Amino acid sequence: MITLNTSLLFCLVMMMTATSAAQQAQDATTSDSDITFEETVTIDPDSDDAFEQAVQNDGQETEPSESTEGTSIARPRAKRLPPVTVTSWAVGLTSLQWNENMTVSQLGVTTSSNMNFNGIGLQLQKEIHYMRWGWSAGALLAAGRANAGPFSNDLKVERQNFSMLAITPRLFWRLTNKVNVGGTAMIYMRNIDLPSGNGVEAAAGEKYNVAVLADMNLRIFKAWDFYQAIGPIDEGAYLWKIGVNYRY
Repeated sequence: MITLNTSLLFCLVMMMTATSAAQQAQDATTSDSDITFEETVTIDPDSDDAFEQAVQNDGQETEPSESTEGTSIARPRAKRLPPVTVTSWAVGLTSLQWNENMTVSQLGVTTSSNMNFNGIGLQLQKEIHYMRWGWSAGALLAAGRANAGPFSNDLKVERQNFSMLAITPRLFWRLTNKVNVGGTAMIYMRNIDLPSGNGVEAAAGEKYNVAVLADMNLRIFKAWDFYQAIGPIDEGAYLWKIGVNYRY
């Protein structure tokens, strides 16, 4: 009887020992599994997708490791485009209109009136422009007719021929690819034959003059521009210039 009880006690102790050993083995296996399957994110700095990987992983908390320590990711540097210079020539047809003060003296009596000039001209210019601004230099040859009067002595000047030679430097700002605005300095020489004789002396404006014009250039077709300008030319008088240019 004593021997049987001793055998049962021995078997019970052995079963408890086996159960405890199995539980410890299971805990060790779980711990190894957690360490083995821990996910590590690695970014290759030489990869083309390094910037996208950095953005996707931004904000994620990761523990430092020996494999990623000291690795930095540089954002791609923007490339600066070289300056673009466009040069073109243009020939154009332009219309001119302005007024000048004309004085007539006869027998000691002097009267004045406005003389109106209307002409048409041919111009040639070279233009250079960059991304936002540009400049041009040109020459203008024009001719037309002028009218004035009547004066107090019933004198009239009608269809009086005149000619003009001018240089037109210009500086402008490009609003869009087709529209630019700027200013033109019109430096010109104007010749006109005024009536004389029978004690009559007449004078009109200045032979040499400078006008500062505010202008706008509009590209209407691929090679055609519409141009207009206006500015003071004398006291109380303005010059208006309008025309088209063909670029080549």
